Parts: sequence; C-alpha cells; structure tokens
Amino acid sequence: MRTVLGLCLAAGAAAVFLGCGASGSGGRQVDITQAKDGCTPTSIQATAGEKLDLMVKNESGEDYEIEGIDGAKLEEAIIPEGRTRSVGYDVPGSGGTTKLKCYIPGGVSTIIEVQAGGGSTTPEPGAKEISNGFAGGAVAGSTVEVSLGEYTVNADPPSVSAGEVEFLATNVGKEVHELYVLKPKDNGYDVVGEVEHIEAGGSGSMTLKMAPGEYTLACLIAAGESGSTVDHFKEGMHTPFEVR
Repeated sequence: MRTVLGLCLAAGAAAVFLGCGASGSGGRQVDITQAKDGCTPTSIQATAGEKLDLMVKNESGEDYEIEGIDGAKLEEAIIPEGRTRSVGYDVPGSGGTTKLKCYIPGGVSTIIEVQAGGGSTTPEPGAKEISNGFAGGAVAGSTVEVSLGEYTVNADPPSVSAGEVEFLATNVGKEVHELYVLKPKDNGYDVVGEVEHIEAGGSGSMTLKMAPGEYTLACLIAAGESGSTVDHFKEGMHTPFEVR
C-alpha cells in the first residue's frame, strides 16, 4: 500500500473521501471499508477522466462484492472476508455522477456515488452479463424460463438435471430487474452467474454449468439502483432452485 500524505476528511455518515498522497500508475487512492452494516464512504468526489485506485477493505466477516451499476464501467470484483483489494476505476471523461454497488449477495447493499460534476450517466438498455465462462453459442442441456416481476421470481421448471443450463429471463414487471443464480453457503451466498439490468418488457440469457445442489434465483437490485426505492431481494424477490 502506498504512503499516504496529508489529511483525509470524512463528512458525516455519507463520508466523502477525497484521497491523499501522490497518484501512482493505478490512480489516486480512495479507501473503501466494507462492514456488516454496509460500505463507507457513500460518496466520492473526483474529476472527469480521473483514474481512481479503490482500496477496498473487507471487515465484515462475510464475502463482499463491488461493481459498477447503471452504466458505470467497473467489472465485478470479489473481496473475501478479512482481505483488502485494489480495484481500478476510470471516471468517465464526460463527468457526472456514476454509481458503484458494494454488497453482500442476498444481504446488505450500499450505493456509492462517484461525483465528477457535469453530464450524467444512464444505463445501457438491455445490458446483460453472462458469467461462469459460458458465453456465446453454448448449447444448453436444459432450459429454464424465468419470469421477473414486482417482486417475484418464477422459474419453469423449478428443478433440472446437472450439466449446462440455459436461463432465459423475461421482465414482466414495470421496473428494471436482474437475475442472479446464487449458491447458499454458511454466511450468505456465492454468485454463480448473473444477467443484469433487464428493462421492463426486456429479456436476457446466460448459460451456466451447474453442479447438483440447492440454489436461489434472485434479483439483487438495491434501493437507489436503476431508479428503485426498495431492495428487491428484501421485498421477497427470490425463489429456490434445485439441480439434481
């Protein structure tokens, strides 16, 4: 970790970390702490086009993730419990406010706003992500049609045989939704795959290689994400799913 010079200031519960010291090749360092009740700071002041080195420290006792949402280009990063990870983020040259989601899958979520002044960032319509290395023209052994609404997840069929499984997600609601495939563990969930930001009336898909076991299909949109005022998972937007 680089030497930090000067003083960093925090403002209230939504502390603004301005970062200190010289910027290295990874950019200006900004400290982010992940705790049981969420992440701090919730606001970061930056300049348009600036490179940031997010030094993310997990003190929660559970695995955390951080990623860009609503159009912010930050790939998902996992920070195991008790670890610190450096994550680079390029602030858009157009400025404006972009959002990072710092969360425990199926648990607490915090939206961190990166404020660079001027302009705005909007989500890509129908943006989606295919995880677990099964992108493109993979042929699935099973197909599961998943219907997403306010605030329900319905899978047809609710169980399949182990192997390659194609998930076809359709948003039948009026809000933006997403589909996560989660694997329960002692202190939460592991993310197996995800299709993000499915607009109302839109759809997305992913193909995953699934081992036998119990899973959960869920929407993890948090309050403040994609225009939502509620946490979709906490509103009951999840359902069990079995792989035989």
